[in-house]
Parts: sequence; C-alpha cells; structure tokens
Amino acid sequence: MMARAEGTFESAMGVIRTVSRSVATQVEEFVHKPDVLVVEFGVELSAQAGAFVSAAGASAQLKVSLTWNAS
Repeated sequence: MMARAEGTFESAMGVIRTVSRSVATQVEEFVHKPDVLVVEFGVELSAQAGAFVSAAGASAQLKVSLTWNAS
C-alpha cells in the first residue's frame, strides 16, 4: 500500500511539473512580465484509485495568479 501511495504521489508531481513549466513558458512570452507568478493546483490522491489532477468542475482546479509591482 505504501509503495502504491508513493507511486501515486510521484505521478501527480510529474503532472504538476509539466503544467507548471507550460504556464511559465507562456508567461515568459508576455511583453510586460509579472514580478510574481503563482500556480495553484487542486490534486486528489488516492492509493486505491491512483493520482490525478482534479478535473474541472463546479470550482476551479487550476489557479494562476500574476502580480506586477509598481516601479
């Protein structure tokens, strides 16, 4: 059970890394880049059902926040 939970966590982290890199790459193309980029994920982990990044539903499961500080 513990080995499966560890595999589940590693699988979820792989998805999170891929999505995070994709968001960062897109933001790098902005003319006016933000000072802060925050990406939040809704992740559900289950040793029985495996890991998955929660599907879009009634609430947002992926939140991207961009902040520009006044210069």
